[in-house]
Amino acid sequence: MKNKVLRSLVKVLTVAAFVCASTSSLCNCYEPEKPASLR
Repeated sequence: MKNKVLRSLVKVLTVAAFVCASTSSLCNCYEPEKPASLR
């Protein structure tokens, strides 16, 4: 039971990290005037 929960948690975290990275890269593409320190 714990293994299933851990696997689902890892999947959710991986998807969340992927979405976060893609969203930040899209924001960087659309807002080039924003300084890099605000990433």
